[in-house]
Amino acid sequence: MALMLAEVFFVRRSGRLFAEPTGGTERYVPCADPQCWWAETSPDLEVTDADQRHLVQIDAMNAYPDHGSIGNVMQVHGRVGTSNADQRELPSDLDAVSDCLDRVPESWLPYEVRLSERPGQRWDAFVGTLLPVPPQELRAVLGEGWDELIRIEPWLRPC
Repeated sequence: MALMLAEVFFVRRSGRLFAEPTGGTERYVPCADPQCWWAETSPDLEVTDADQRHLVQIDAMNAYPDHGSIGNVMQVHGRVGTSNADQRELPSDLDAVSDCLDRVPESWLPYEVRLSERPGQRWDAFVGTLLPVPPQELRAVLGEGWDELIRIEPWLRPC
């Protein structure tokens, strides 16, 4: 097992509380995107504001499954504030953004790839991965300036 930090949403399914990157759906659907991985929680874990992101410590498995539970939530550190992603300059070149998203490999274990149109013919592109991807690999695969086109956030980070 490895201790990891994660920003999660809590969701209740069949009376059980699960932690996952997107909040997913209220029912379990095997392998359904974006609900590919989640963390188990103990029955005595109390969480308020489940629709808010929380920072948690997860005792994660060494070998990550193709989908399903990746470990157990050990501690909840509290709510996470809003991200700075809304303050960054959004790209206007849809072709460049799409090309960048098309180069995201399955080996990065993406749990969510999202492209949204914003006012002023701007584009917000997001890739969520199960684990961090090294910066040199991001640059090698996506090309220079990738961070001006899309944002990539790992779900699990080593403690």
